[in-house]
Amino acid sequence: MDLRPSPSTTKSFAAAAVSLLIDDNKETKETRPKITWQTPLSTLIREDFVLEDPYATDRVTIEDALSHRTGMPDHAKQWGPDGASVKEEVRKLRYLPLSAEIRTKYIYNSLMYTAVSHAVETVTGIELGTFLRERVWGPLGMVRTYWALREVSEGGSEGKLARGYAWDDGKGEYVGLEYPEYSGISGAGAMISNVLDYAKWLRCMTSRSAPLSARGHEELVRARSLSYEGPTNPFPGPHLYALGWRVDMYRVEQIIWHTGGMLGYGTLMMYLPTRQWGVVIVGNTTITSNMMQTVLYMHLLDEVLETPVVERVDWVEVLKGRWEARRAGLAGARERLYPNLPTPAARSAFGVEAYAGKYWHAAYLGMNLVVGDDGKGLVADRLYMEVGMMVHLEHVSGEFWLATLKMRHQDPRDYEVVKAEFRLGLEGVRAVGVDLEPEMDGQLIWFQKVV
Repeated sequence: MDLRPSPSTTKSFAAAAVSLLIDDNKETKETRPKITWQTPLSTLIREDFVLEDPYATDRVTIEDALSHRTGMPDHAKQWGPDGASVKEEVRKLRYLPLSAEIRTKYIYNSLMYTAVSHAVETVTGIELGTFLRERVWGPLGMVRTYWALREVSEGGSEGKLARGYAWDDGKGEYVGLEYPEYSGISGAGAMISNVLDYAKWLRCMTSRSAPLSARGHEELVRARSLSYEGPTNPFPGPHLYALGWRVDMYRVEQIIWHTGGMLGYGTLMMYLPTRQWGVVIVGNTTITSNMMQTVLYMHLLDEVLETPVVERVDWVEVLKGRWEARRAGLAGARERLYPNLPTPAARSAFGVEAYAGKYWHAAYLGMNLVVGDDGKGLVADRLYMEVGMMVHLEHVSGEFWLATLKMRHQDPRDYEVVKAEFRLGLEGVRAVGVDLEPEMDGQLIWFQKVV
């Protein structure tokens, strides 16, 4: 059975690791800190876990981090190329702006799972993947589950890793992608596995059996946050989030589930606790894997729950409509983002060459702008990042610009267009800001000019 990256379904295992450490408290030696769900992360990794707000730094607990209620937005575009350690990733938090007060709002954030992973590794003295292999994967017989691409090669399974694909609109075909290696994200999404091993995990969850305790099982699926509707969430609200698991209702049936998606891959795991029924679906295409998984698992749910045919939803049409609505929202970006432009538009303070240069953000890393082929705009190559993209800047008025974020192999109709702005000083251009985090309501990420 082919292996595939598991993306965010890894989160349930990170939460399970914490539950096992909590169960260990009664046997823990005095040299190891005893932890609870309410333990502040800063007490475990004080030098590394620092937020821009000291109040939040001191109070964000393991439970807050695992239930996405820290006030920290996802900042998905800050993930750099593989090579950074878990500790280095966590230390980026101090440079990332919050967008809400702690425990006031559900805001999905993967980096907080990396922080919890770092805390687990600090407490145990071993890598989280090693801990999971000893305490979860091994006891469950998950022998084809790995923590990093290098482990797949070392295990002699390199030829069994399914290649990911993305649709290339220019070529009119799916193109193969390089195998991803993002071990630095750790508990946020580092696992590589297959459906057979994941079926063993779901059997453990549905039967509430070892290696997790009864209390551990209860805590993992107890809802903590009221979440929002995602683009592929087909269930009626309210939507809830537990610890690495989503909790929803469908036709009076509780659904416990989670998805995972990354460039070239999509994963879904789901179970119905009252029926001892579960499903794992994996795919190896970007975005479309998750969309087709929705169509498939909703059909399976309707079959299991015996939904009358006349009450079943055509999810292909629903998802197609949602996608078309999203594309419509992306159209007319200039007028939508800058509705009150002066006529004629104000000229920029300098010629375009003065805005070119190397810019830097401590978490988002480099934004190296060069003059585009048309001699008017600016372009930055960020394809080396995990969320790789080309950034194209087009002048609008004064120091205000439009930034078009072009993901690799992406349909041009899906390009995200956001605001950008330059800051000037006595010495000339000082910084460029780009709206790279939707949860920040227009607040820009500022890159300082260094060259």
